Amino acid sequence: MSLKNIFCQERAIGALQRAMNAGRLAHAYIFAGPAGVGKRTTAQAWAKMLLCRERRQEKATDLSFNDSCGRCESCRVFEGGGHPDYHLIEKELRPFTMDDKGKEAKQDLPIAVVREFLIDKVAHRPVMSECTVYVLREAERLNASSQNALLKVLEEPPKHCFIILLCSRADRLLPTTQSRCQIVRFGPVDEPHIVAALTEKGVDKTQAQYWARLSEGSMGEALGWATLAPKGSSCYEIKRQLVDSLAKHRLEDSLELAAWMGDAASRISGAWSDIEPQTSKTDLGRRAAKGLLRMVVAVYSDVMKLHAGQGDQIVNADQTGPIEALARRIDAEQSAEKIAKVYENIRWVEASVNEKLIFEELLLNLAGSRIISA
Repeated sequence: MSLKNIFCQERAIGALQRAMNAGRLAHAYIFAGPAGVGKRTTAQAWAKMLLCRERRQEKATDLSFNDSCGRCESCRVFEGGGHPDYHLIEKELRPFTMDDKGKEAKQDLPIAVVREFLIDKVAHRPVMSECTVYVLREAERLNASSQNALLKVLEEPPKHCFIILLCSRADRLLPTTQSRCQIVRFGPVDEPHIVAALTEKGVDKTQAQYWARLSEGSMGEALGWATLAPKGSSCYEIKRQLVDSLAKHRLEDSLELAAWMGDAASRISGAWSDIEPQTSKTDLGRRAAKGLLRMVVAVYSDVMKLHAGQGDQIVNADQTGPIEALARRIDAEQSAEKIAKVYENIRWVEASVNEKLIFEELLLNLAGSRIISA
């Protein structure tokens, strides 16, 4: 894990390097950007560099590039996952808190986790390195109580301490939280980089291009979906069946297709549970349902692109036949209405509405509204 091996985030890393070279590092940062674009990887590599005892400094064109040496005791321990001065804080720690011991992780990041794993420990002196680093995942899940409890630490952290909040929705952070942190923005990863990374993992190039476009620049999401192995079929086979079904969808098929989507979501979340047992089943269920709904959005977005003469940019380039058939039935305006409806259902998923009802309501509306003619 090295900073120089992180790609497509030159702007974010450059901002950190310039601050390092000027001796003006902030002690509290917000790494803001879409999920899966490298915020956590960068935070880990940056923490490893800060904790390194034999830091390297290479001359670049306009600044010196600071990186970890990879050889010292601190680097070796960090790579082993047990560095005493590096602390990863996430909502899955809730069962290990005194207040909520044994309880399942909530959707929010509770104050008990923030207090016990950050606030109460932040004054502790470093054990192995010259500083301590706290990385807080999914900071957008911090509720108001958790953020208010953090304010004093963010405003006046100990001199030996660095705090990094990883956030995919910075708008959900209170202004008081944002004002106490330096914001470093991360952008989407280029499609060719994602395709190359997937093909290196053994993913077929056609499938790799689909996941790269569906993920909209999220390397993490593309890798996750492309390599996941639900029981009975791959995620790619599920998406192909979904596209075919939507292309010939009629009102009388709605409940059957909704049941199929519910089963697919269950198999997908089950596969994630096998590789992420620490993540709550509720969160994994939401992730699976939202992923399927985003596949639906991609179908109608492709129809709009065809009507706009942008056929070379469609997500489902491997299934142009079904997309063209659907485009002959609905126009761009009707597709836009459908997309708006799907996003409404995605918000319902986030609000924990019953999944079965979400799929049934959506498909009945898509097929039974005035938008599609029989």
